Amino acid sequence: MFIYHFSRLIKSKLLWGFLALLMVFAFVVVDSCDGAASGGLAQAGFIDGKPVSAKMLENASQTRTILESQTLYYLPQSVQLFGALLRGEDGMSEAWPVRSRQNWKVVAAQRVAERQGIEGSQAAGEAVLERLFADPNGAFNPDLYRAFLDANQYSAPRLFEQTFAQTWLPAQTITLAVFNAVGWASPMEQDFALSAMYDQTVAYAATLKNTLKPEAVEISEADQKAWYDAHKKDYALPEQRVIAYVEVPASAFADKVTVEEMDAMQYYDDHNEEFKGSGTNATQTLPFEEVKDKAVAKVKAQRALESAQTFANETLVAKAHASGAQDRARALEAAAKDYGKPKQATLRADRPFGFQNARDVVASVFEMDAEENYLNAIPGTDRAYLICLQQVIPEHIPAFEEVKARVLADARKDRMEQRLKTNGETIRGLLADSLAKGTAFADAVAACKVEGLSASTAMTFTLSDAANVTIENRGEVFSAAASLGVKALSEPVITPAEDVLIVYVAERKPGDALKKATARPNMARNLAFSSAFQVASDWLEWNLERDAPVNEKGVPVLDPVAAEDAAE
Repeated sequence: MFIYHFSRLIKSKLLWGFLALLMVFAFVVVDSCDGAASGGLAQAGFIDGKPVSAKMLENASQTRTILESQTLYYLPQSVQLFGALLRGEDGMSEAWPVRSRQNWKVVAAQRVAERQGIEGSQAAGEAVLERLFADPNGAFNPDLYRAFLDANQYSAPRLFEQTFAQTWLPAQTITLAVFNAVGWASPMEQDFALSAMYDQTVAYAATLKNTLKPEAVEISEADQKAWYDAHKKDYALPEQRVIAYVEVPASAFADKVTVEEMDAMQYYDDHNEEFKGSGTNATQTLPFEEVKDKAVAKVKAQRALESAQTFANETLVAKAHASGAQDRARALEAAAKDYGKPKQATLRADRPFGFQNARDVVASVFEMDAEENYLNAIPGTDRAYLICLQQVIPEHIPAFEEVKARVLADARKDRMEQRLKTNGETIRGLLADSLAKGTAFADAVAACKVEGLSASTAMTFTLSDAANVTIENRGEVFSAAASLGVKALSEPVITPAEDVLIVYVAERKPGDALKKATARPNMARNLAFSSAFQVASDWLEWNLERDAPVNEKGVPVLDPVAAEDAAE
């Protein structure tokens, strides 16, 4: 069935373009916006012989970041679908190779859209933005819009508005097109899903307790090296930056700050959302006189922070350069001795944490120059960070010895899981033979004669009311039962406790016919979404593989092992 859905999709040239535009929907910038074609920008790679700028890939990364945030739900359903399709089976992975691949999926799909020549309607997109960020009276609320942009650290609102306007309308068409082409479910599929959900299910589970611990699994040095060679890309590291920094507190400058009433009123007017009432008045802005002290304090804190940053940049940086110390960290320590010994940190762009305003701080560090602009003061919320860039560690795959402990742990875990699955498949085969002869489930489990294997008592539940059911390994049991027919055994499942679980559905007793009839339309839509989701997600992967990005030497940029070998 899936192959049929997929073949329908890829045979339609129009749907290629539609689906591609869905993939680039949101905040990804076309070539004309980011200057990908200009020779002055660094190239991240090439697709179909055409350059992809580092800026374009950065925009794709920002798209993915926003689509993984809670504020995604401000936006239309097609954007939410885009986020789900982009993540696919990888989910919200923090692994650099996975996230890099997701970025390239966006860019590769964008190239398809460009070849199809599909463009959006600016007027329609702007109208949608105005409706999305409206107040209870239906009027556009700029504060709500700014809060959305600020929450996502989006520094170029005009660029956001331009790309949103260019792509919103086609994205709606795409969603309908994909669903109409591949998103449907047969009456038989609907009947099965309704029965699994609303009939009363009687199920049993066979559980094989795991007594094998990873540390007990022996892996030879040669096998560890073989594992490392086969999974090198899993240990790839992005560019890292080693810094030393001191914190300059804004409170040290607060006494020198004077705030006029007009300044407080201006802040109050610009930040109404910070001066709301409480309880039933939560949507109303309090009068200025009631919050005057709070507004003054806000302005004072803001200016004290600005003073701390200015002092760090204009005074401490100059002292560091004039200290004569050859070592950068010592120069920083000498210049900022009143603020304590410098702290050390190694930063990655995909892991912004450890600082106030961490995303901005880390982004600023990655814009610093290792040779010239290696000292910079960056604001937090109540302090300024004076940062000294000490070292830039390029993107690379660590040598085997550097990650040997991780390799051993990963190889052990994999081997243990393989043994558990093998044991589970053997047990499942024995159970299937016994049950086919009419043996009761408990007797079939006993006949396996496997130490540590036990059978549950009958578990009776209705999946539509599963929230009120308490059974062992409920998540795994319910998930398996939802996909099983009557007299069917699940595949072996590894539980969170690393036990092996096999579920058996013995019977289903007819449930409420009215509930089934009422739920059928929603069930059909859900099944259609699942079908369209799987096809579109696989299309993203297929589209990337068919024209994989390469560097200027023709080496695939998504294969760190191949790239490293080519460099050597």
